[in-house]
Amino acid sequence: MNAPIGHDTAGLEPELRALMGVFSLYTYIDTNMRQQGDDCGGPNLERKVLVKLDRPKRIGTLARDLDALPSTMTAVADQMEERGLIERMRDPDDRRAWLLCLTEKGQQQRKETVGLAHALLHETLGLTDDEVEAFAQISLKIHLKIQELNNG
Repeated sequence: MNAPIGHDTAGLEPELRALMGVFSLYTYIDTNMRQQGDDCGGPNLERKVLVKLDRPKRIGTLARDLDALPSTMTAVADQMEERGLIERMRDPDDRRAWLLCLTEKGQQQRKETVGLAHALLHETLGLTDDEVEAFAQISLKIHLKIQELNNG
């Protein structure tokens, strides 16, 4: 009798099993968010910008955080500004620089996006609150290490 597809992982290295889980989770969440209409009226990168703009940030900071070219981030910011999701304001610490910040419409869209991600994550993982917290801590550690490697 054959095991169900995807369940014969006993011989795989833990690193490969971890990658399989990460790829599957990202693909499932991303697909379901798009199917449920949460595309911010635009592409995936715009959803990521909304989530990252928990506070005003420079375009260059967002570009680094999202592994995008500054020119790509500028184009995304222009599109989001046209739709009333973000606005530019002078950086009070450096008057030559601009910050992106969410408008009221953008804050509402961010709240909906984060809420949907929260629901999908809990539904998908089937973990206890403590397990989700442990997963979040490990995920943040991974995120910070990757940022360090990218900025190194």
